[in-house]
Amino acid sequence: MRRYAEEKGVRFIIEGYFPEAIYRLTKPYPWPTRIMSASLAYPENEERFFFAYVSEPHAADRHVGIRLMKDLKHLHLHLGEEGLEFEGRPFTQLRFERLADLAREALRPV
Repeated sequence: MRRYAEEKGVRFIIEGYFPEAIYRLTKPYPWPTRIMSASLAYPENEERFFFAYVSEPHAADRHVGIRLMKDLKHLHLHLGEEGLEFEGRPFTQLRFERLADLAREALRPV
């Protein structure tokens, strides 16, 4: 998401950190990220158009959730054999970029 924001000229906003990470800031953290949720926003007004979150590391149903703002779209990505999957198909960087592009264009403020 950070790379996409830099390439497209939109803002990457960290919305929240894992509570465990906040309490362990001075200790080693066992997971690859401290970020629990983040969004992409238009630079001119910071209105969010794309939101992603990661389930708690100890959750039984671990997943990455994606929401397109002002829409009913809500995707759950699960870890598959080749990486993240949505409905059994790989969720690649290209699919992420297409989805973010669609959201960015469709939800742009007038």
